[in-house]
Amino acid sequence: MSDLRSALEAALGPIYRVEREVRPVGDCRLFVVQELPSGPGLLVKLLPAALSLAVDAGVFERELILLADRIGHERLVRPRGAGRAGAFVYHTRHFVDGTTLRAWLLRHGELPLRGTVDILRDILAALAHAHSANVAHGDLKPESVLLTEGRAALADTGIVDAVQRSLAGGGPRAPGVVTAALCAAAYVAPERRSDGSVPPGPRDDIFAVGVLVHEMLTGRPPAPDSEPLDEARTVPPWLGELVRRCLATEPAGRWRDAGAALDGVTLS
Repeated sequence: MSDLRSALEAALGPIYRVEREVRPVGDCRLFVVQELPSGPGLLVKLLPAALSLAVDAGVFERELILLADRIGHERLVRPRGAGRAGAFVYHTRHFVDGTTLRAWLLRHGELPLRGTVDILRDILAALAHAHSANVAHGDLKPESVLLTEGRAALADTGIVDAVQRSLAGGGPRAPGVVTAALCAAAYVAPERRSDGSVPPGPRDDIFAVGVLVHEMLTGRPPAPDSEPLDEARTVPPWLGELVRRCLATEPAGRWRDAGAALDGVTLS
């Protein structure tokens, strides 16, 4: 830990101090870093070791600069930069003071209906902006939904695709390699799980939205034999239909993007 902390501080430069390590996300380790003497905090996320070896950190940083220019919505937390610290490639973003949807669900089990609708509204609005810029989130799960001041924001939007574009010439090229390393299978659409050549796209994000809503209202993601949401819990008809359509096995059964979902659903 001390060697990694030293490597991070050396990579980030003398104006940053590593404050603490926080709960990991899958195989990615996360650190909170403070800009000295009293500047804003950063969240530093280290890619898994095996994936780090295959990523060109310089290309990754350029991809994140381009990505940050494309996702300017207030509900999207834009990437700041990237680099290499020892054996690990990392990326950074502003530290958001609050909690993740995952941490909330672990403490409370499920959300009230009103809170779920509010979070859903923010998620769809953020995704609609990203999709209009031809950016798919690609890794939407409770860990990437940040809750602060009664609102939700999305972190790590577009990171999966940026990593894929940054793989060095000798590294693995299939999108499935990056998906397996970074993503939680329960939130990945069936076509991406079954075909490693399928990159993330808007309809994949829409599938993840359906999983998130089901989990927010029942405390668990839907299983293949799960009863429909509107049988597991009393919800408005439009919400039950939204989840059914989001979770359609065939991509054509889902909305083409989050903007279309917002146009077709009353979130009130």
